[in-house]
Amino acid sequence: MPLNHSSSPAISSIFLAVFITACGGDSSSEAEITPTPIAPDTPVAPVNSAPVLTLTTTTVSIDSQGSTSIGVSATDADSDQLTYSLNNPPLISSEIIADQLIITAEEVQTQQVQNLTVSLFDGQITVEQTIEITINPLAQQSVLQLPQTPFNYAVIALPLHYTTNAFPSNFIFQTAAIESDNTPENNPISDHGATLGRVLFYDTKLSFNDTVSCASCHVQAEGFSDSRRLSIGFDGGETRRHSMSLANARFYQTGKFFWDERADTLEQQVLMPIQDEVEMGLTLTQLVDVVAAQPYYNSLFINAFGDDEVSSERISFALSQFIRAMVSIDAKYDQGRLTVNNPLDDFSNFSVDENAGKRLFMQFRDGIPPCTSCHSSEAFVGPLIGEDSNATTSASNNGLDANSDSDQGVFESTGAMGHRGKFKSPSLKNIGVTAPYMHDGRFDTLAEVVEHYSSGIEAHPTLQALLKDADGNPVRYNFSATEQAQLVAFLETLTDETLLTDEKFSDPFVR
Repeated sequence: MPLNHSSSPAISSIFLAVFITACGGDSSSEAEITPTPIAPDTPVAPVNSAPVLTLTTTTVSIDSQGSTSIGVSATDADSDQLTYSLNNPPLISSEIIADQLIITAEEVQTQQVQNLTVSLFDGQITVEQTIEITINPLAQQSVLQLPQTPFNYAVIALPLHYTTNAFPSNFIFQTAAIESDNTPENNPISDHGATLGRVLFYDTKLSFNDTVSCASCHVQAEGFSDSRRLSIGFDGGETRRHSMSLANARFYQTGKFFWDERADTLEQQVLMPIQDEVEMGLTLTQLVDVVAAQPYYNSLFINAFGDDEVSSERISFALSQFIRAMVSIDAKYDQGRLTVNNPLDDFSNFSVDENAGKRLFMQFRDGIPPCTSCHSSEAFVGPLIGEDSNATTSASNNGLDANSDSDQGVFESTGAMGHRGKFKSPSLKNIGVTAPYMHDGRFDTLAEVVEHYSSGIEAHPTLQALLKDADGNPVRYNFSATEQAQLVAFLETLTDETLLTDEKFSDPFVR
């Protein structure tokens, strides 16, 4: 039925309601499906990385009124502009120039420790590092004092027992000390040469920071050795081995030096500690420059060599002359030896125990060779190499260890397997004042040394043949407690107080 405007109002209302519903006209449904506008993403702020501040060191030692520099660098992952700032303590001023932080100290009378803070700012983040600065007061200026006429070094009146071998003929391992003189023809001892050597020996300017000299590790009162087990170098580091005594260095038959005999001559040896990175820390070029810069060396070189040219060879020659002049000839042993014709005889100036100890040291014991087998001549230096021997070293293995791991001795210099665990034997003169003993300073007393030979020799593969029995086992001297004390008493008669106190071997600098 067609609709028209005259249709019933009720019917029209029903139709309208159905139409609206069908078209989604319900107001509540319309609210639920109306889409919500999507807001744009909120910008996220970038994360700022902290800058990186790098210093080459954070501990510095500086002299009063001195300056030093350390490297400084800065990086930033965000490429931000970076700004340094320095918080100087009261006694320090500093500035950064290019990539160096220059630090200057004011004058101090006592040692001071200050902290300098270095800051780095990238506009948002600050990073800091602190440098600990030790300021050292200036040492009093050393003054060189030498006699107007040089001491006598060149003409040493050797006693007869140094120039003649008075041991019985069956002591085939003995010789006169003079026969083992290693002085080269091109470097004889002269008074002026040894005087120059004395100054060089005691001059701390021969080290990187003017703190140590040859005498720092070879102390006159300690037999030109060191009472420390390991010596201390210019920067506080420890040496690898114990400092060897220098007395009677002139009479080492082979002329080789160091415990591992890596130096073929004394002239080579004296320059090696100066160049060592632990001991003195200079190059030979630096050494020559340092010596040439000291005004007191000019006349010393002229007197020693005829002109003032400074060279590493001349330095080595002078030092070697001074050391070769350190001949020990005035110990109680030497004084007693002058009263007899034979070293095996009792000495009138010895006590009963000292003479008994000398017999134990020098004479065979139940077929076991005596101590003099390895401490030859009356200079008591290392063992000899026979004329018909093809041996290349006089160093020996005294059975300290059953094997060689951390320190292989002469092998490290030669590469010969037969040299593993072998070490040079120093002169026993002044042995009573050169503790601790052995290449590594393992024994604190002479009593411990004697006990080692009495019962502690180890069966090392390269053990000295004289320390083996017929079956190849380590010998045992089996000294009684009394005999051990007597041996120590004898060894102490080798102390030469004259050498330990003689002014010509002392420090020429007044400090």
